[in-house]
Amino acid sequence: MHKNMLILGFITALILLGCGGGSATPTNIPTATMAKISGTVPGTLIEAFCEDGTYVRVHSTQNGTNQHPFEIEVPQNTNCKLVMTTNENNNTTRVITPIGFINGTTSGSTLSLNGNIDLSHIPLELKYSLINDADRDHVRDELLNVLLPDNSSASINDTSVFDTNNNNRIDVYEDTNGDGIVSAYEDDDNDGTANIHDDDDNDNKPDYVEDDDNDGKLNHDDDDDDNGIPDYLDDDDNDGEVNHLDDDDDDDDDDDDYDDDYDDDRDN
Repeated sequence: MHKNMLILGFITALILLGCGGGSATPTNIPTATMAKISGTVPGTLIEAFCEDGTYVRVHSTQNGTNQHPFEIEVPQNTNCKLVMTTNENNNTTRVITPIGFINGTTSGSTLSLNGNIDLSHIPLELKYSLINDADRDHVRDELLNVLLPDNSSASINDTSVFDTNNNNRIDVYEDTNGDGIVSAYEDDDNDGTANIHDDDDNDNKPDYVEDDDNDGKLNHDDDDDDNGIPDYLDDDDNDGEVNHLDDDDDDDDDDDDYDDDYDDDRDN
């Protein structure tokens, strides 16, 4: 009986492999159980920044009303922050809103979920002139607190996420060079596309929020050679391709040579 069960299990495994379209290694398998955050907003870009390095963004769905539905998935049991932006492509009227959360008597800027959650309608401000913004960088100075449902078991806290200087503000939504524009809407490579929309390596994550050399600094703020240009946009081997996209060894490991060199240096 035991032998027959082993044989049957082996045959079943072969059948499952055969159904994979010729590949025994399926792609895009989630590495963590995901939780879905849903709700409605008045037309918005929604971004999630999580402590495990996850970055994900969606746009709400236009439906002919002022309450556009959205859904965004984040890893369960992982601290994440939400940022929502109205008028994102207008430098004058843009409103960037960090979201806070209230769960019973607990409040904070970060939440960790162990299941799906519906935030209902979030009344984001559409008029920049009506928000508090002392430094005029188009980021609302205070959190917009959202009341979680009564049955929510989410954990609320103020964990630092994407926040290397621990000032409880996401790095990419700070104006580090004092030009009145937060890092997200600058244009590091001067290609006419704001950082937040610039994904030259097509990995569904803006290049500027990646950390190519795994040193804990986002590409936008990483200039180890102090030449005034983020390292990911340098061309160390002078072959005409920036480090971020340069994979001369064709190693197909989704790492550019800049990554590989860093790993080699670390190993040595």
